[in-house]
Amino acid sequence: MFAIALGLSPLETITISISVTIFIAAFTWVSIKGDLRELANELIDDKNRKEDD
Repeated sequence: MFAIALGLSPLETITISISVTIFIAAFTWVSIKGDLRELANELIDDKNRKEDD
């Protein structure tokens, strides 16, 4: 909608929309991947502590 407010052409609007969608998807993917890695490391540490006891 910001692109439309600036008076950009439809092609520019579509290009910006696609770019924004890709950026948001990539950022979300990296964020989820990092959270999953952190969670997996915590589970591995807990398992190792239980085995040591």
